[in-house]
Amino acid sequence: MILDGMTFPDALWYAPEHSMWLREESNGEVTLGLTDYGVALFGDIFAFTPKRVGLHIDVDRSLGVVEFAKAAASAKSPIAGTVVAYNEQLLRRPALINRDCYGEGWMIRLRPDDWESARLYLLRGEKVLAAFAEQAQQDGFDPSDESVQALKLKN
Repeated sequence: MILDGMTFPDALWYAPEHSMWLREESNGEVTLGLTDYGVALFGDIFAFTPKRVGLHIDVDRSLGVVEFAKAAASAKSPIAGTVVAYNEQLLRRPALINRDCYGEGWMIRLRPDDWESARLYLLRGEKVLAAFAEQAQQDGFDPSDESVQALKLKN
């Protein structure tokens, strides 16, 4: 699926309000990463500092800090769970998020508290593009305007 040049692979789950994608792994863990939309909002990413393995993260709590051009922001988790891994490559090469956000640029892996319930709040399929288009409007993000601030921080 493509929206304004940003891709959203069909096989993933999405949380537009968090700008995150989620992929269920065969062992029941869930991998999370920033979507193309999130990458467009943040711009060039200079660092990612993940939460430590073993830490429990609640919904809407930080899974790590993303540093970009003129600021830093917490990447917030759309699901609750325990950190089982983070992408160690990002500690040395955070630009992988910009180059391959759905592949080598994944951010963190959680053992979800309740994946079945969590999926009720996530999107797949045709609803994804409409939700990201609405999120872009709420964020005041215009992908065709090159002068737009990469991210408008919310309180």
